[in-house]
Amino acid sequence: MITFLSLASQKAESELIRTKMREQAAKWTEEAWNYQMFEKLSNLEEYLKQDPVLDIISWDVTVSGAIERLKPLRKHYQQAFLLVVADKTISPMQYLRPGILPSSLLLKPIQQENLKTVMEEMMETFSRQFEEDGIPESFVIDTRDSKQYIPFSQICYVEAREKKVYIRTKREEYGFYDTIENMSEKLPEYFCRCHRSYIVNMKKVRAVKASKNLLELTEGMEIPLSRSYKQSIKEYYGNV
Repeated sequence: MITFLSLASQKAESELIRTKMREQAAKWTEEAWNYQMFEKLSNLEEYLKQDPVLDIISWDVTVSGAIERLKPLRKHYQQAFLLVVADKTISPMQYLRPGILPSSLLLKPIQQENLKTVMEEMMETFSRQFEEDGIPESFVIDTRDSKQYIPFSQICYVEAREKKVYIRTKREEYGFYDTIENMSEKLPEYFCRCHRSYIVNMKKVRAVKASKNLLELTEGMEIPLSRSYKQSIKEYYGNV
């Protein structure tokens, strides 16, 4: 599943972007797509509270408050392909700068031919990941029908249960067939085994509750900490 997030200043522009994006998605990939389209920043903010996994972001900087929101958004979704939509009233110095670095640029007023050209170039670049080894800094779940890319930074923990493993982000859970032992080898070194059925992202650990055999995560979750892994977790957490 590939998620496309769009912030546009007008409903007509939003629909045009969605239509052209669907055409290009069908042409360049065989993946399932999820389209999240917004014209109000306040509605989009409610969606972002879920900490969704985003693959492509189309961001209209002419929307009120959009420029100010772009830098922290980009910092959180560094791996996402960022298409900035702007016009001549916005200085390029506001979005062509370190900390934002858009992947592509679309100038308004939006013309269908210009939009098609920009999206074709964007999708040609984006689709290469399906021919290579995936997106850097992401875990890839490869199913028969599609691929799901989950940034390591958004993974809270991995759990083994019912003969499958489940990757848990703030709001979502992704299940697939694998083993917890294999997952230990596939994840970066800051993912540590804390229980026979759990691997935790140590960057998400807020507190080690050793007396209660629990780890408290920054998202408010708690996961078990077994006796056999307690010392190694305490040492790692103490050295971070």
